[in-house]
Amino acid sequence: MMKVIGRCSEWAERIGIVLATGSGFIMLFALLVGVTTRWLPFMTSAIWSEEIARMCMLWLTANGASVAYKRADLVRFNLLVDLFSKKVRYLLELVSYVCVGIVLGVLLKYGYEMLLLKMRVRAAATRISYFWWALGLYIGFVLMAVHTVWFAAGHVKDWKKVMKGGGA
Repeated sequence: MMKVIGRCSEWAERIGIVLATGSGFIMLFALLVGVTTRWLPFMTSAIWSEEIARMCMLWLTANGASVAYKRADLVRFNLLVDLFSKKVRYLLELVSYVCVGIVLGVLLKYGYEMLLLKMRVRAAATRISYFWWALGLYIGFVLMAVHTVWFAAGHVKDWKKVMKGGGA
């Protein structure tokens, strides 16, 4: 079972990398077009470029955050946690994964409802449905949920070893 969860987490990381990288390049292109058309005297400003860039920023942020979460590259404040023994720290990490899972569950539940609501609303310049904007956030939440299951399962698997005094 751990192999299946681990592979899902690996695939989720790869998907996050592809989506974040792709949206980053599209955002960069849209911004370059917007800036270029603003400064060239013989062209009109590309009003669609700002909307595309904002949409891509959502995709880049959510999916990039899921990759950073998987790689444990997010900011952590360990000052108080480091005061406890190794066993208590391990327990606190497990509790934190449960809390993150609960928050992601709430975000996924209400995020799905938001996706359904956003289907009807369109952006002003591009006429792209806001569903596509919100979908990037939702995918990022799903990928983070997969990683959270992987982290929590690893903690549960190593529970006995850590409680007996071994390392995880």
